[in-house]
Amino acid sequence: MNRFLLVTDFLGFSSTNTEAIAIPTFGRQPMLGTSPLVLCMPADPCFFWYDVATTVVPRGKFEIYNKRGDALKDGWAADELGNSYTDAKQVLDNINAKRPGGIFPIGGYSTDTGSHKGYGLGIIAELFTGIFAGGHASPHVENGGMGDPSFCFMALDYGMFGDKKEIRAQMSTLLRELRESKKADGQPRIYTHGEKEMESLAEKQKTGIPVNERTLEEFRRIGAYVGVSFEEYVKGAAF
Repeated sequence: MNRFLLVTDFLGFSSTNTEAIAIPTFGRQPMLGTSPLVLCMPADPCFFWYDVATTVVPRGKFEIYNKRGDALKDGWAADELGNSYTDAKQVLDNINAKRPGGIFPIGGYSTDTGSHKGYGLGIIAELFTGIFAGGHASPHVENGGMGDPSFCFMALDYGMFGDKKEIRAQMSTLLRELRESKKADGQPRIYTHGEKEMESLAEKQKTGIPVNERTLEEFRRIGAYVGVSFEEYVKGAAF
Protein backbone atom coordinates (compact mmCIF):
# COMPACT_ATOMS: atom_id res chain seq x y z
CA MET A 1 0.00 0.00 0.00
CA ASN A 2 2.83 2.43 0.82
CA ARG A 3 4.34 1.74 -2.61
CA PHE A 4 0.96 2.39 -4.21
CA LEU A 5 0.59 5.70 -2.38
CA LEU A 6 4.11 6.68 -3.41
CA VAL A 7 3.42 6.02 -7.09
CA THR A 8 0.05 7.80 -7.05
CA ASP A 9 1.62 10.93 -5.56
CA PHE A 10 3.16 11.73 -8.94
CA LEU A 11 1.65 13.41 -11.96
CA GLY A 12 1.22 10.72 -14.60
CA PHE A 13 1.13 11.01 -18.38
CA SER A 14 0.71 8.33 -21.03
CA SER A 15 -0.13 8.01 -24.70
CA THR A 16 -0.13 5.47 -27.49
CA ASN A 17 -0.47 5.61 -31.23
CA THR A 18 -2.63 3.17 -33.17
CA GLU A 19 -3.17 2.07 -36.73
CA ALA A 20 -4.16 4.97 -38.96
CA ILE A 21 -7.94 5.41 -38.75
CA ALA A 22 -8.18 9.21 -38.36
CA ILE A 23 -8.05 11.64 -41.25
CA PRO A 24 -6.25 15.01 -41.17
CA THR A 25 -8.25 18.22 -41.46
CA PHE A 26 -9.40 18.62 -45.09
CA GLY A 27 -8.17 15.10 -45.91
CA ARG A 28 -9.81 11.76 -46.64
CA GLN A 29 -6.99 9.24 -46.19
CA PRO A 30 -6.46 7.85 -42.67
CA MET A 31 -3.04 9.05 -41.48
CA LEU A 32 -3.25 9.21 -37.68
CA GLY A 33 -4.57 7.01 -34.90
CA THR A 34 -7.20 7.74 -32.28
CA SER A 35 -4.00 8.19 -30.22
CA PRO A 36 -5.24 9.05 -26.72
CA LEU A 37 -3.58 11.54 -24.39
CA VAL A 38 -3.87 10.72 -20.69
CA LEU A 39 -2.90 12.83 -17.69
CA CYS A 40 -3.61 12.24 -14.02
CA MET A 41 -2.96 14.70 -11.20
CA PRO A 42 -3.63 13.83 -7.55
CA ALA A 43 -6.37 15.90 -5.93
CA ASP A 44 -9.06 15.47 -3.27
CA PRO A 45 -11.65 14.03 -3.08
CA CYS A 46 -11.19 12.85 -6.66
CA PHE A 47 -8.06 12.76 -8.81
CA PHE A 48 -8.05 14.76 -12.04
CA TRP A 49 -8.19 12.01 -14.71
CA TYR A 50 -7.96 13.32 -18.26
CA ASP A 51 -8.18 10.48 -20.78
CA VAL A 52 -9.27 11.36 -24.30
CA ALA A 53 -8.82 10.20 -27.85
CA THR A 54 -7.52 12.87 -30.21
CA THR A 55 -10.45 12.06 -32.52
CA VAL A 56 -14.06 13.20 -32.07
CA VAL A 57 -14.85 9.75 -30.68
CA PRO A 58 -12.79 6.56 -30.31
CA ARG A 59 -13.23 3.55 -32.56
CA GLY A 60 -15.06 1.65 -29.82
CA LYS A 61 -17.96 4.10 -30.09
CA PHE A 62 -18.42 3.02 -33.73
CA GLU A 63 -18.51 -0.62 -32.63
CA ILE A 64 -21.27 0.18 -30.14
CA TYR A 65 -23.34 2.14 -32.66
CA ASN A 66 -22.90 -0.62 -35.21
CA LYS A 67 -24.15 -3.25 -32.76
CA ARG A 68 -27.14 -1.11 -31.87
CA GLY A 69 -27.88 -0.34 -35.51
CA ASP A 70 -27.81 3.39 -34.73
CA ALA A 71 -26.67 6.13 -37.11
CA LEU A 72 -23.52 8.03 -36.19
CA LYS A 73 -23.68 11.70 -35.27
CA ASP A 74 -22.91 14.19 -38.01
CA GLY A 75 -19.27 15.26 -37.88
CA TRP A 76 -17.94 12.03 -36.34
CA ALA A 77 -16.71 10.18 -39.41
CA ALA A 78 -15.96 10.61 -43.10
CA ASP A 79 -16.82 8.60 -46.19
CA GLU A 80 -14.35 7.75 -48.98
CA LEU A 81 -14.47 11.35 -50.25
CA GLY A 82 -13.90 12.98 -46.85
CA ASN A 83 -17.50 14.07 -46.34
CA SER A 84 -19.39 13.56 -43.08
CA TYR A 85 -20.98 10.11 -42.99
CA THR A 86 -23.30 8.39 -40.51
CA ASP A 87 -23.22 4.66 -41.43
CA ALA A 88 -21.20 3.01 -38.64
CA LYS A 89 -20.84 -0.34 -40.42
CA GLN A 90 -19.52 1.23 -43.62
CA VAL A 91 -17.02 3.39 -41.73
CA LEU A 92 -15.72 0.30 -39.90
CA ASP A 93 -15.60 -1.67 -43.16
CA ASN A 94 -13.55 1.12 -44.78
CA ILE A 95 -11.15 1.18 -41.84
CA ASN A 96 -10.72 -2.60 -41.87
CA ALA A 97 -10.19 -2.65 -45.63
CA LYS A 98 -7.69 0.26 -45.47
CA ARG A 99 -9.88 2.36 -47.77
CA PRO A 100 -10.18 6.17 -47.63
CA GLY A 101 -12.52 7.53 -45.01
CA GLY A 102 -12.23 7.37 -41.24
CA ILE A 103 -12.72 9.32 -38.04
CA PHE A 104 -12.49 13.11 -37.83
CA PRO A 105 -10.09 14.73 -35.35
CA ILE A 106 -11.48 16.58 -32.33
CA GLY A 107 -13.33 19.55 -33.81
CA GLY A 108 -14.90 17.58 -36.66
CA TYR A 109 -14.41 18.43 -40.32
CA SER A 110 -14.18 22.22 -40.16
CA THR A 111 -11.54 24.63 -38.93
CA ASP A 112 -14.46 26.80 -37.82
CA THR A 113 -15.16 24.25 -35.10
CA GLY A 114 -11.51 23.56 -34.28
CA SER A 115 -10.70 20.52 -36.41
CA HIS A 116 -7.12 21.73 -36.80
CA LYS A 117 -6.70 21.64 -33.01
CA GLY A 118 -7.59 17.97 -32.75
CA TYR A 119 -5.44 17.28 -35.80
CA GLY A 120 -2.49 18.91 -34.04
CA LEU A 121 -3.12 16.93 -30.84
CA GLY A 122 -2.98 13.75 -32.91
CA ILE A 123 0.44 14.76 -34.22
CA ILE A 124 1.61 15.51 -30.66
CA ALA A 125 0.55 11.99 -29.64
CA GLU A 126 2.61 10.64 -32.54
CA LEU A 127 5.61 12.67 -31.40
CA PHE A 128 5.50 11.28 -27.86
CA THR A 129 4.97 7.70 -29.05
CA GLY A 130 6.15 6.47 -32.45
CA ILE A 131 8.66 9.28 -33.08
CA PHE A 132 10.35 9.39 -29.66
CA ALA A 133 10.30 5.57 -29.41
CA GLY A 134 11.91 5.18 -32.81
CA GLY A 135 8.96 2.99 -33.75
CA HIS A 136 6.29 3.22 -36.41
CA ALA A 137 4.07 6.24 -36.94
CA SER A 138 0.37 5.46 -37.34
CA PRO A 139 0.39 5.13 -41.17
CA HIS A 140 2.81 2.22 -40.73
CA VAL A 141 1.31 0.53 -37.65
CA GLU A 142 -0.09 -2.88 -38.55
CA ASN A 143 -3.54 -3.99 -37.42
CA GLY A 144 -4.23 -7.01 -35.26
CA GLY A 145 -2.83 -8.67 -32.16
CA MET A 146 0.72 -8.59 -33.58
CA GLY A 147 0.52 -4.86 -34.26
CA ASP A 148 3.39 -2.54 -33.42
CA PRO A 149 2.10 0.66 -31.81
CA SER A 150 4.40 2.72 -29.60
CA PHE A 151 3.75 3.98 -26.08
CA CYS A 152 4.82 6.78 -23.78
CA PHE A 153 4.65 6.66 -19.97
CA MET A 154 5.89 9.41 -17.68
CA ALA A 155 5.72 9.98 -13.92
CA LEU A 156 6.55 13.51 -12.84
CA ASP A 157 7.38 14.38 -9.24
CA TYR A 158 5.48 17.65 -9.05
CA GLY A 159 7.30 18.38 -5.79
CA MET A 160 10.00 19.98 -7.94
CA PHE A 161 7.66 22.96 -8.29
CA GLY A 162 7.09 23.48 -4.55
CA ASP A 163 5.52 21.88 -1.50
CA LYS A 164 3.51 18.86 -2.70
CA LYS A 165 0.79 19.24 -0.07
CA GLU A 166 0.23 22.85 -1.05
CA ILE A 167 0.20 22.04 -4.77
CA ARG A 168 -2.28 19.21 -4.26
CA ALA A 169 -4.48 21.40 -2.08
CA GLN A 170 -4.44 24.17 -4.70
CA MET A 171 -5.40 21.70 -7.41
CA SER A 172 -8.20 20.35 -5.21
CA THR A 173 -9.47 23.90 -4.65
CA LEU A 174 -9.47 24.66 -8.38
CA LEU A 175 -11.46 21.51 -9.16
CA ARG A 176 -13.93 22.27 -6.35
CA GLU A 177 -14.41 25.83 -7.61
CA LEU A 178 -15.06 24.51 -11.12
CA ARG A 179 -17.69 22.08 -9.83
CA GLU A 180 -19.35 24.79 -7.75
CA SER A 181 -19.31 27.50 -10.45
CA LYS A 182 -22.54 28.76 -12.03
CA LYS A 183 -24.33 26.17 -14.17
CA ALA A 184 -25.81 26.77 -17.60
CA ASP A 185 -29.58 26.94 -17.78
CA GLY A 186 -31.11 23.51 -17.26
CA GLN A 187 -27.83 21.88 -16.23
CA PRO A 188 -27.85 20.38 -12.72
CA ARG A 189 -24.14 19.76 -12.32
CA ILE A 190 -20.61 20.55 -13.52
CA TYR A 191 -18.16 17.65 -13.49
CA THR A 192 -14.39 17.60 -13.42
CA HIS A 193 -12.55 14.88 -15.32
CA GLY A 194 -12.62 11.60 -13.42
CA GLU A 195 -15.76 12.25 -11.35
CA LYS A 196 -18.17 10.43 -13.65
CA GLU A 197 -15.84 7.44 -13.92
CA MET A 198 -15.38 7.25 -10.14
CA GLU A 199 -19.13 7.35 -9.55
CA SER A 200 -19.78 4.86 -12.36
CA LEU A 201 -17.24 2.46 -10.85
CA ALA A 202 -18.92 2.65 -7.44
CA GLU A 203 -22.36 2.08 -8.99
CA LYS A 204 -21.30 -0.87 -11.16
CA GLN A 205 -19.55 -2.52 -8.23
CA LYS A 206 -23.00 -2.60 -6.62
CA THR A 207 -25.27 -3.34 -9.59
CA GLY A 208 -23.03 -4.97 -12.22
CA ILE A 209 -22.08 -3.97 -15.76
CA PRO A 210 -24.76 -3.84 -18.48
CA VAL A 211 -23.71 -5.70 -21.64
CA ASN A 212 -25.11 -5.47 -25.16
CA GLU A 213 -26.74 -8.73 -26.34
CA ARG A 214 -24.57 -8.84 -29.48
CA THR A 215 -21.49 -8.55 -27.26
CA LEU A 216 -22.71 -11.51 -25.20
CA GLU A 217 -23.13 -13.48 -28.41
CA GLU A 218 -19.52 -12.66 -29.34
CA PHE A 219 -18.41 -13.98 -25.94
CA ARG A 220 -20.31 -17.20 -26.57
CA ARG A 221 -18.72 -17.65 -30.00
CA ILE A 222 -15.24 -17.02 -28.60
CA GLY A 223 -15.93 -19.45 -25.76
CA ALA A 224 -17.03 -22.12 -28.20
CA TYR A 225 -13.92 -21.51 -30.31
CA VAL A 226 -11.51 -21.96 -27.39
CA GLY A 227 -13.53 -24.70 -25.72
CA VAL A 228 -14.73 -22.71 -22.70
CA SER A 229 -18.37 -22.77 -21.67
CA PHE A 230 -19.53 -19.16 -21.50
CA GLU A 231 -22.35 -20.00 -19.08
CA GLU A 232 -19.99 -21.87 -16.78
CA TYR A 233 -17.42 -19.08 -16.93
CA VAL A 234 -19.88 -16.37 -15.88
CA LYS A 235 -21.83 -18.55 -13.45
CA GLY A 236 -23.55 -16.37 -10.90
CA ALA A 237 -23.59 -13.28 -13.07
CA ALA A 238 -26.94 -11.64 -13.83
CA PHE A 239 -27.79 -11.32 -17.53
